[in-house]
Amino acid sequence: MRVPSCLASFTVGVLLATSLHAQTTVRPCEGYESNARNLMMPPEVSVRTFANGEVRAIGLDTSEPACCSAHLMVDFFVASEPFPSCALVSAGNGSGFSGFRMADLTASYDPATGLTLTLPAGRFDGIGSVMSPLHVTINRATGTVTARHD
Repeated sequence: MRVPSCLASFTVGVLLATSLHAQTTVRPCEGYESNARNLMMPPEVSVRTFANGEVRAIGLDTSEPACCSAHLMVDFFVASEPFPSCALVSAGNGSGFSGFRMADLTASYDPATGLTLTLPAGRFDGIGSVMSPLHVTINRATGTVTARHD
């Protein structure tokens, strides 16, 4: 049975979007993405603090590539450390998200896992941006940050 080329292209696009959808990376705050020049504007919306100022979520936008330039920096204090730790959340393979709605960021706390930040994050699907929840959990007891994008 021969599959029409338009259906084959659609299937490849869905498989690509699905595989991209599953990838979210957390890495150290190194490189050009985590530069202060990339702070999303306005700062009063793009910088949010939690846990009495012990955790900061900072929206960053590198401007390029145009499809995938948004990253989330998480700056947080670990109880046993005198200086803050920093993690950069990206869409995967060093690429960023297509955007965030920082004004819609919410937080919840579970003593077993830590502070979870949830915000709408866009992922470029080859045609446009598809917004879905990004969940970032900061466990200050262990000094770890995990992320998943639905």
